[in-house]
Amino acid sequence: MSVFPPSSSSNTRASLLLRLRPGDPAREVAWTEFYDLYAPIISGFARRVGADSTEVEDLVQEVLRAFFSVSPEFAYDPAKGRFRGYLKTCVWHKMGEMHRKAGREAATLGRLAPSDDNAIEETWNDVWETEKLHRALAAVRERYANNPDRQRTFRAFEMCTLLDRSTETVAAQLGMSEESVRAAKSRVGKALRETYEHLDTTTG
Repeated sequence: MSVFPPSSSSNTRASLLLRLRPGDPAREVAWTEFYDLYAPIISGFARRVGADSTEVEDLVQEVLRAFFSVSPEFAYDPAKGRFRGYLKTCVWHKMGEMHRKAGREAATLGRLAPSDDNAIEETWNDVWETEKLHRALAAVRERYANNPDRQRTFRAFEMCTLLDRSTETVAAQLGMSEESVRAAKSRVGKALRETYEHLDTTTG
């Protein structure tokens, strides 16, 4: 469960997708960024639907290889939907293709049936949002890691919000006033929401 509601943003910024095209001097860097953003989502989804470790690794490579092959002609159009939906379709189709090549029945792919659109959508979106939250948390934690006071501020937020400890308990354990703990919770929570919303516009 998210610690704050999802952003209302519905569009992916096209800058990363444009940098994937041949001739762009930043293409290699863009592909590394693309892999770092989307490989964890693909692998997380595959694990959630029951793929084993070998299948997960193969699926990530196959999906990204397929996208790489079409990237010179790929034109992202936000008006046609979010990039997350496009990628979900690619992943699910590739899973079916891998099952067929392996000579397995495709009546079910892992724990889900191909006809169970709602379950597929729900699982995909849950993995997507969870990974986005993890990335936002990591980014904010790094931002608060540059000195002991800021580290303690982040720890106060983490203990209150993520570990569900009381303000009184956190204040006693960290040697802070209860007012300082509440301020830390508010300050870091605001930074986390802003980071999460930024990721929403850049990952789709």
